[in-house]
Amino acid sequence: MSLRGVTIKEGQIGANVIGDGREFGLITNGVAIAGKVSLGSVYTLRRVSDATALGIDSNYDASNGVQVYRHISEFFRRAGEGQKLHILLVAQTKKPGEMVDDAKTLAVESGGVISDMALAFNPAADYEDTLLDGINADIKAAIPLLQGFADWCDEKDMPLHVILEGRSIGDMLSACVDLRGLVISEQPFDAEKVTLVVGQDWAYADTLPGHGKKFADVGTFLGVVASMPWNRNPGEVETQNLTDSQLGVWTIGGLSNHKKYSEVFSELETLNDKGYVFPIRYQGIAGYWWNDGHCCVEIVNDAAGNMNQHTIYYSHTMDMCKRQLRLTYLPEVKKPVSLDDDGKLPQSVAGYFNAIGDGVFDSLASQALISDGETNVDTDSDLLLEKVLNIDFAVIPTGCVNEIKGTINLKNQ
Repeated sequence: MSLRGVTIKEGQIGANVIGDGREFGLITNGVAIAGKVSLGSVYTLRRVSDATALGIDSNYDASNGVQVYRHISEFFRRAGEGQKLHILLVAQTKKPGEMVDDAKTLAVESGGVISDMALAFNPAADYEDTLLDGINADIKAAIPLLQGFADWCDEKDMPLHVILEGRSIGDMLSACVDLRGLVISEQPFDAEKVTLVVGQDWAYADTLPGHGKKFADVGTFLGVVASMPWNRNPGEVETQNLTDSQLGVWTIGGLSNHKKYSEVFSELETLNDKGYVFPIRYQGIAGYWWNDGHCCVEIVNDAAGNMNQHTIYYSHTMDMCKRQLRLTYLPEVKKPVSLDDDGKLPQSVAGYFNAIGDGVFDSLASQALISDGETNVDTDSDLLLEKVLNIDFAVIPTGCVNEIKGTINLKNQ
């Protein structure tokens, strides 16, 4: 018996449910600074000042002919300070397709928590852009390799989405390859985990020398993605105006062929249909917005009602559901399970496992991150020899209003 009368102890704190746990990554060509930043090493930033402490600032970009600080500063301008950005710099001789091993290093050393990884291409001054099917040949060659990287991450329980800088797009937009119908080595190829960004802050790019003028603002796009829940469209009109007139940022939008929005306006519908990401304007409102969150894959809806991941927010929905389901089911692995006389799973036990998955979906739906989800455990699963519990999951993502169509009439009453 205690003489204290009333005893109140502090309870244990469980897993943090504030936020969605995402972290972000950036790989780009850069230059080492002795005693500050090295090539091939991973650095975690939470604000722009963390980058300047490494010697990465606007002078670093100008002296080395790169846009490292640009991408980092734009990320935090949109995402806000406090978000985790893991960066890794590589030699300027490396092309995006040659950064896959570095991307794996970044994914692993960050603890597998990166949900979106951007790859920026800062080649040396003597680099010459070569076009293939209307886009930079080295960028096009990287797309299937980066899809392979995303597949590798998924197999290692680190699902993520890749955002690729589409520098130096061709001037003739009608000649640009259809990203929703890619053909690699004469075979159709789907890269649903890759988004190609070909937009730039034209006024900023115009201040850059040489091929810097043809860079694309992947840091801005990554920052927009990081600033909002993972099921949201990065082109959301209410919240994602890229322009800041006081800072003089994104006052003129353009493409990575260094053409202003006004110069390419008539061809942008075609570029949008082909799955490219770039800035657009809306008449009557000042500013620029991303057109959408396209992926390099055709839009598919099969006879069973299954959709593919043709937008970045559907890709996020798939990845984040898999991450949460895996973590929730993991404690059940290797536990004993009682079976019926015929070796099959009793309905009561199947109901238990169904409830686990449905609980995940209910939680995500209550946060308006998905619309609904359903778990269906296979009672014929062999837990005696194969020891594998088979489960089918179905998730309905949240929808998105990309366009509003209406009719209007003049009435006399």
